[in-house]
Amino acid sequence: MNTIPPRALLLFTSFCLSVGSIAQDERPPRTVFDSLSVTGGFFNTTLRFANVMQTDVLLMGFGAGAHIDHWLGVGVAGAFSTSTIKNAAYEDYLLGRTTADLDGLELRYGYGGVLFTPLIAHRSAVHLAVPVLVGVGGVAYSYPRSNSGSDSNQRNRTDGQAFFVVEPGVELEVSVVGALRIGVGGSYLYTSELDLPNTSPNLLRNFMARMTISVGQF
Repeated sequence: MNTIPPRALLLFTSFCLSVGSIAQDERPPRTVFDSLSVTGGFFNTTLRFANVMQTDVLLMGFGAGAHIDHWLGVGVAGAFSTSTIKNAAYEDYLLGRTTADLDGLELRYGYGGVLFTPLIAHRSAVHLAVPVLVGVGGVAYSYPRSNSGSDSNQRNRTDGQAFFVVEPGVELEVSVVGALRIGVGGSYLYTSELDLPNTSPNLLRNFMARMTISVGQF
């Protein structure tokens, strides 16, 4: 009668035990972000102050997202101009091409995208925030429709386009109370080149002063 060699029996037993231990280990594969955890969320309002074509411009912005490990904010944000921006050269360009009443003709723009905000010295009541927004935007010349009033949202667009945008910034941020932070600083708005009549391709590229009020769990 043939017998199984002890060495073969030992190898077979070891194989069965290893297969069994692998089958029992149902943990998912590890990733580089395993050590990160969501520690809160935020909603903010950002006022930006720029100068476009010798006009002081106020942009109103909003954002929302989550905080990761207390030092990194990730979310979405956007901003839009609220001031009247005139371009005399563009008005002259249109006067020879239309008989429409161009009273109220102005330029408006806005943008939005993904927002990343690393915090430096985040455990301190006074720390630095480095917001970076990456996304897209739109700019257009328009004037009110007849009898709709200069402030009406019913407007005729004459020219416009979309653009790519990156806005890096830095703010000195203060934790006023646990759920409220206020930051003051500046940012630079970089856009792809514009292609509009009698309009500088770099019109919207400029430095902006800014103030952010954030509420949430940090």
